[in-house]
Amino acid sequence: MKNTLSCSVTIDLDGGDGEIIVSDRKQTLIISFGLSAITLRNFFSDLSALYTYKKTKFKLEHYGSADYYLFVRDSNIIRIEEVRKPGGRNIYKFNLMDFLLILEKEFQRFFAKLRKDGVLPLNQDQDDFMYPVNKDVTNSFDSFSKNLKH
Repeated sequence: MKNTLSCSVTIDLDGGDGEIIVSDRKQTLIISFGLSAITLRNFFSDLSALYTYKKTKFKLEHYGSADYYLFVRDSNIIRIEEVRKPGGRNIYKFNLMDFLLILEKEFQRFFAKLRKDGVLPLNQDQDDFMYPVNKDVTNSFDSFSKNLKH
């Protein structure tokens, strides 16, 4: 029987820090990150590369902290190592497709809410380079989402 994953996404649109929580019946992974404008763009790009076997692992850094997450693809399993400095390591394992699909679904919901609330699309005169959900982030997500559907 498959584990049923749940996911939530929170991003502080003023400060740029964010959190992704993915859980099943046995484990809860909390991915905390800063500088969403950079982190999320790279995260979606790296997830796409992992999905298409262009990469077998990548590191997601938590800007402002020495902590990081190491994502490793092992066939149809994704292993995520949460590495805390100066010491400590937690390891999480999920079915790769279940993990990617729940992330895609929750980020679709998150971006839809921003569109409904009038946050997206960004105004032309808005400086969006460091805005947490700028065009680079949404374009990277769209590319990730399209990759999953092919």
